[in-house]
Amino acid sequence: MAILRKACRNCTASKRKCVVQLPKCTRCAQRGLECTYDLEPLNAPAVHPGTLPKMSFNPSVCDTPGYCMMKTIRFRSPSIDPAICGPGHPDSFEVLRLGYKPVPELVKAGHPAIFVHPKLQIHCHNHLAALVEFGSVSYESFRRLIQLDLRAVPIKETLTALQALLVYLATFISSVNEVEKKKYLNILSDWTQVLLESAQANMPQDQSSWQAWLFGESVRRTIIMSYGLAMTLSSFNYGYCTGWLFLESLPFDRRAGLWTAESPQAWIAATGVRTGEEVGERLISYHKFAVNLDGSNFDFRGDTFLALLAFSHNGR
Repeated sequence: MAILRKACRNCTASKRKCVVQLPKCTRCAQRGLECTYDLEPLNAPAVHPGTLPKMSFNPSVCDTPGYCMMKTIRFRSPSIDPAICGPGHPDSFEVLRLGYKPVPELVKAGHPAIFVHPKLQIHCHNHLAALVEFGSVSYESFRRLIQLDLRAVPIKETLTALQALLVYLATFISSVNEVEKKKYLNILSDWTQVLLESAQANMPQDQSSWQAWLFGESVRRTIIMSYGLAMTLSSFNYGYCTGWLFLESLPFDRRAGLWTAESPQAWIAATGVRTGEEVGERLISYHKFAVNLDGSNFDFRGDTFLALLAFSHNGR
């Protein structure tokens, strides 16, 4: 059996420990190196680094079934059979209801949503705020959104555009035909790739420690939820999901209470330190987060994102 890489190419070549995070691992970030991850076996031929792995959300690429999170999720309606995740089964859309559809209402009320924090300062066009302001998710506003050239806008607008796209797709995607569905999933793939590639290089400057953390965590959560949406749709169509290995490698800050804090003071207090600079980032991969849950540490302090990831991976 081939052993998959658990480090970036630079750390693998140097035989150094790789602290996995995106868009660069700790060692590459400190040395100003380009950082490339992949999921090829260790005996795969090396390629020239410099580009991030291209993500594929094409649900027709299902020759290698991945782990289906919807087969194990138990946080569900009593009417849903937990043993079934066949094509077309409504299990797959339970994650949409839990994760995506409450976002506009929470943001409108000024509360942190699963991957959107209303206290992140956006000084450019906020596509998600526009959605919330109009009070409804319309197909016409969605069509206007997807005409956006994401590579020509500021990084924070890129973030809010992808967040709005996720909410729109969670609302509309089950009702469109297969041709349109494939088209929209390709847009989701492209936009997620743009955010993944540009977040580090275009990190907003002159931010407070809290705002810098909010931006980084918003990017990380949005990318994870983008994968989650694509995999949910795949499980609905085919009964299993692809891309699970890459999803499990994605990092986020699992410290409970930080995301739900609605002021810098509460954010600092949640970690028990004295200043914002001391909070920093403590990232963990989705895989390590899930396997380290032993049943005794399920206090997520109201953070739905952490709870949903735990339930999706472990089924409890």
